[in-house]
Amino acid sequence: MRSRTPKFQRTQKPWRTTWSRKLIDLGEVKLYRDKLLSKSGFRTDHLRLSLHDFSIVVPVLDDNRLVFIWNYRHPIQGWELELPAGLVDDGEDAESGARRELKEETGYSARSWKSLGWLHTLPGISAQRAHVFLAQGLRKGEAHREPYEYMRVRILRAAEAYRLLRSGQIVHSPTVSALGLAEKTLLR
Repeated sequence: MRSRTPKFQRTQKPWRTTWSRKLIDLGEVKLYRDKLLSKSGFRTDHLRLSLHDFSIVVPVLDDNRLVFIWNYRHPIQGWELELPAGLVDDGEDAESGARRELKEETGYSARSWKSLGWLHTLPGISAQRAHVFLAQGLRKGEAHREPYEYMRVRILRAAEAYRLLRSGQIVHSPTVSALGLAEKTLLR
């Protein structure tokens, strides 16, 4: 998949990084303090998180039903209805990561894959991207979750999923964005 460079990345930058220091290194998560200098001479410090990109999948069954997961999230001390997703491993491309995560979390594999694009998750502090894929022609298999993953598969009709989205019952930001990118395809 060839990624187009968004216009905002081709414009002149108003800030220059004059110094950067890694404050914390937790493997997949790194925190930096950057010293920035603006064109007008204004100086400031800015915290920056280095996070791996991740892939999120909109898995579509033949009868226009979607495969979701109920996922327990420790930071919010609760469950969220989400589309399957996970970090892209080092040396792995986004689509391979999407294929792996769909199989691990739900047991499903897909015959057809289509990139719906990508989006920034936290542009004020990180360059992390979420790569969104539509997966069709699903075949059921066995899930192989990580020991720390507490999930349950939930199948919803596309119309029901969008009703939940619009009523504020789906609040997982990457899922909200992925459903937005897939809406024209799913609600014809």
